[in-house]
Amino acid sequence: MKLIHLTLYLIFLVGLFSSCERQDDFYSATKIINAPDTIQVNREFPFRLILRNDSNNEMKFTIDQTVQKSLFFNLNFYCDTTLLHSDVPNPKSFDENFKVYMLKKGDSLTFNLSGILMSQPNDGLAFKVKGYENERVYKLKNPNCQKFNIDFSGMWLPGETWAFDAMEGYNFRKTIFVTQ
Repeated sequence: MKLIHLTLYLIFLVGLFSSCERQDDFYSATKIINAPDTIQVNREFPFRLILRNDSNNEMKFTIDQTVQKSLFFNLNFYCDTTLLHSDVPNPKSFDENFKVYMLKKGDSLTFNLSGILMSQPNDGLAFKVKGYENERVYKLKNPNCQKFNIDFSGMWLPGETWAFDAMEGYNFRKTIFVTQ
């Protein structure tokens, strides 16, 4: 019984000490996505992700030099009001090449990216984010609907985080309508 208590105590101490250094602050940052309201199939479109410090405290962000490695895109496709299933593999771990950014009040980081929703053989569609193409390609059957849209959302993945962080609350979101 003493061994169990000692083990739990050691785990608590490791968690406590690992949280002493300054962590990334994606929770508090203002997360903005600037993307078009409407996109066309087979036409690349630009979008911008912005992290802004609207607080009075300096914020730290640890982001991979290839910013797509510090992002997790979670796209939902809707035909009218029906959620369509898209097949996408889970992301693989990457070698990290992190850079630390310190933002003072009013400072921001802007990342310019692009995506494309492409027609595929056999009446399919595939969505890719440039620079992220081989890791997560979203594939689905081309829907026949009056209103087709993408709930374009994602999450920032901190480079330095608290050991027990569930990584919720780092998200950005925008609904994009699709024309064929």
